[in-house]
Amino acid sequence: MTADAGMAAILRQLRHRGGPAFDCYKGTCLARRIGVRMRARKIDSLAGYAGLLARDEQEVGRLLRTLSVGVTGFFRNRDTWNRLREVLPAAPPDSTELQSGWSMGCSSGEEAWSLAMVLLSRSGCTARVVGSDLDERALATARAGRYPASAAETIAEVMGSSWGSVTGNRFEVKPEVHDRVEFRCEDLTGTLVLPDRHDIVCCRNLLIFLGPEGQRRVIAHAIRALRPGGLLVLGRTESLPASQTGDFEPVDSFHRIYRRTR
Repeated sequence: MTADAGMAAILRQLRHRGGPAFDCYKGTCLARRIGVRMRARKIDSLAGYAGLLARDEQEVGRLLRTLSVGVTGFFRNRDTWNRLREVLPAAPPDSTELQSGWSMGCSSGEEAWSLAMVLLSRSGCTARVVGSDLDERALATARAGRYPASAAETIAEVMGSSWGSVTGNRFEVKPEVHDRVEFRCEDLTGTLVLPDRHDIVCCRNLLIFLGPEGQRRVIAHAIRALRPGGLLVLGRTESLPASQTGDFEPVDSFHRIYRRTR
């Protein structure tokens, strides 16, 4: 079996076991992360690893977690968060408007909670935030809202207070924030039902793992989800697909903040 056929067999096994379609991911990223599991199981061929997946359900779960990139943190790249707070439209005096946000590829939830804190900190605003990821184990952490105690200090450095409580070595997001965030298990390169219209969509450090078609699909979801005038925030090393730049105008090119224009 050729390497391409072996990779195709692995992807078939993932789909057969109910996993997402990784066809839209960059081949080099897939191969590198599958290689991590192959070395761990001392298997030297893609075909051999596909055979292991066919008979070992636990290995399927291990591979899915390896393929799900879980690099995140509260207010990661805090200068971008500070800039986002500066460019958010000012809330009218005595406003009770609802501000809505979406964290795409939220992993264990820190970005979604960060976004909720930013929106709730605006005078007179309430907030609703959705976090989406395909890793159920990471989402379980996100839904619990409990993290190492060091998170409180990181949050306070940006927001002025910790927005939660610390007990022993654990930080817990306070209930007023916890009630405003919902987490969903979703494949962002697949077909999504998007009833929400958001003021902000954060899609940071996800596009770099996707091929052109995957990037186009994810940004298409973001376009559909954003209200006209809403903000899209990408990762520092990411760019909009050329076919979709006409839907946005740059707000801050360095921090990859864009406004939906149509």
